[in-house]
Amino acid sequence: MKRILMSVGSLLCLSWLGAAHAANPPSLVIQVPDTFYQHPVRLLHPYANYWHNRGEAAEKAGLSSFEKQHYSTSSCESEAKGQALVVIEPNLFYNPQMGVFHTEITARVFTQATADSALGKPLITVKGSGQSRGWITYNVENFASKSYQQAFDQVIQELQKNPVFQQSVAQAPVQTFEALCTSINTITQPKIFF
Repeated sequence: MKRILMSVGSLLCLSWLGAAHAANPPSLVIQVPDTFYQHPVRLLHPYANYWHNRGEAAEKAGLSSFEKQHYSTSSCESEAKGQALVVIEPNLFYNPQMGVFHTEITARVFTQATADSALGKPLITVKGSGQSRGWITYNVENFASKSYQQAFDQVIQELQKNPVFQQSVAQAPVQTFEALCTSINTITQPKIFF
């Protein structure tokens, strides 16, 4: 009888801890630097050319991917409050011969909200890649979105496996990353991305 009461008690404690953890999901601020909005990428095809805005597509896919994994997200344009800032650098390439969209996402995580930390080293940098089969003449944004989703799934898996990220996000207070977002937008990206 004592064992039964102990096991029921421990199950109740575990369920209470799980509910408390689920009630407070980690809060992240997602940012795509302005240069990715200002410079769309040209997807080449023998008969058609398409200009793809990586900034909008990557931010939309990133916010939805992190929310699916039970993270509370916001962007730098809205309130910019969270426990960490995730800066996303999206790259998209289209192979017209194979009809495949290739995506690479580089995510840099900052937990210090000061503008000086933008020039310093981020807490962690992870990469993810994805690909989606599709044609440039039909529903391009849907195929690109599928490729971004795969890349973000890999990024999130890498972040969840990293103990430094998990520990720092769990211990960090909710802070405003507005100054850091502004300073990252003023830093120019390397020409290789454009």
